[in-house]
Amino acid sequence: MARRDNRQVIGIGPAWTDVFRAVNAGGSDGPGSRELLLSCAADSAVPLEYRLEAPQDPPGQQAQLKAGEAIRLVGDSQRIGHVQMRGVGGAATGGVEEIRF
Repeated sequence: MARRDNRQVIGIGPAWTDVFRAVNAGGSDGPGSRELLLSCAADSAVPLEYRLEAPQDPPGQQAQLKAGEAIRLVGDSQRIGHVQMRGVGGAATGGVEEIRF
């Protein structure tokens, strides 16, 4: 996993791909992030879904980004520790960039 990589190959669901995972969530992406930019590459063949694991989204909750879309996530009360993505209908291209540590 990279702290700034928005050109990752995101596998087709139902499995999830870790795109950001802090040390306290079992990964190697530092202590977590205050702010992340998630994106689906403009040339991605399919959209992608994303979810947060820490702080945790309710079960079954995920959101979708279409090709060329991005969203900024801000951890106001706690750091964001774990983000997962999956392709919708095929492998997608996208990922995460850490904006503020």
